Order: sequence, then structure tokens, then C-alpha cells
Amino acid sequence: MAAKEPSPSSKPAPSGDIDRLTGALTRPAVEAALEAAIAAAAEGELIAAGYVGLDGFTVLNETYGGVVTDHLLRDVAGRIQECLRPQDSVGRVERDEFLIVFRGLTSKFETLALSSKIRSKIAEPARAGKTEFLLAPSCGIAQYPVNGKTVDELLAAAATAMRTLQVALRSAGVAAAQDLVNKARAAVDAANAELAKAEEVYEEAVAAAAAAKVAEEAAKAAAGTPVT
Repeated sequence: MAAKEPSPSSKPAPSGDIDRLTGALTRPAVEAALEAAIAAAAEGELIAAGYVGLDGFTVLNETYGGVVTDHLLRDVAGRIQECLRPQDSVGRVERDEFLIVFRGLTSKFETLALSSKIRSKIAEPARAGKTEFLLAPSCGIAQYPVNGKTVDELLAAAATAMRTLQVALRSAGVAAAQDLVNKARAAVDAANAELAKAEEVYEEAVAAAAAAKVAEEAAKAAAGTPVT
């Protein structure tokens, strides 16, 4: 069956459905959008849910405060919206997590391209005041019906996929950091070895100079020359 095209509405969402901080949909509103998408999927439309989270955002909030992180969240919501098509929807479901409803997909692989575009956009440098930030986004995708057939199932599957990616990225980051530490330690060990060799050569040179001085003085004494 050919994918059924969605019928995007140009009617703006009621003000009560809009998250005051970011301008995205509220959780109830985006879940309602997902519910509508599921109903359309039952008639042949290809849909999916995407869950976007910002790794390390809690640390940013503790370090810089709510004013800065609120600004960053507004920026992230705007960047996500820039990447979406007219038929897609995005809502904020947690402090630093967003749910995207993808409608009218041409294939299940289209969501991979869209999520990659979203991650790349969010990862671009963001500025709050005079400080520049680099956010670490992760995006989990849940396809209907293979990953779930209800709002709760799709939301849970997308969130799990997102958190799995976060763990993988953190592990990769830890491994990369450990590799740098190991290389730094190896460089320090090599430098210490070279320093030890240099100190040994220096000590040998000092000993040789002292021996030469003693021999010179002994030769002068034997020749009856005053020793200076």
C-alpha cells in the first residue's frame, strides 16, 4: 500500500498547547499529535516518534544557572523546528528532552536522515551572553508499528533508544579520554627516560672534568709547577 500523505493543518495550536519557555508544544499536545499520527498510520501513513535529549544538561544548569540554560533550551527548540517539515511536530516532554512526531514519511530510513540533521544542528556552537556552548544531543527513533502501536509504547521505545545512544556516546568519550591520558603518560615516561639519560651523561661529564683537573694538577706537581 502506498504511503498516505498527511494533511498538515495551517491552523496554529491553541496557546494552552504551547510550552511557554521554548515555544514547542506541551507534553499533552505533542502526545495528542502522536495519537493522531497513529490513527493515520492505521490507514497507511508512515509515521515515527523521535526522542531528543541533551547529555550533561544538568551539569550545565548547576554550573551556569537557569537563565543561561533556559536560553539554550529555547535555542535548541528553534533548531529542531528548523529541521522539521511542515507535517512534523515537536514538543518538550521533560526539562531538557523533546518528542518529535514524524508524519508522512517516504520510508523508515527518512527518520534516520532527519534525526542526523537534527543532531548536527543542535551540536553547532550556541551562545548565551558572552559564553559559547557545545551541546551533546542524542536522538532515539521509534518506528510504527515495529517499535510500538500506542503513544506510550512509541514514547518508551524512542526514549530507550535515545538513552542507549547517550550511554554509547559517553562510553566512547571516556575511551577517547583514557586513550589521551595513556598517550600523555607514555610521553611523560619517555621524557623522564630521556631526562635520566641526560642526567647520567652530565654526571659522567662532570666526573671526567674533575678527573682531568686532578690529573692536570698532579702533572704540574710532578713537574715542579705551582698548582693554581
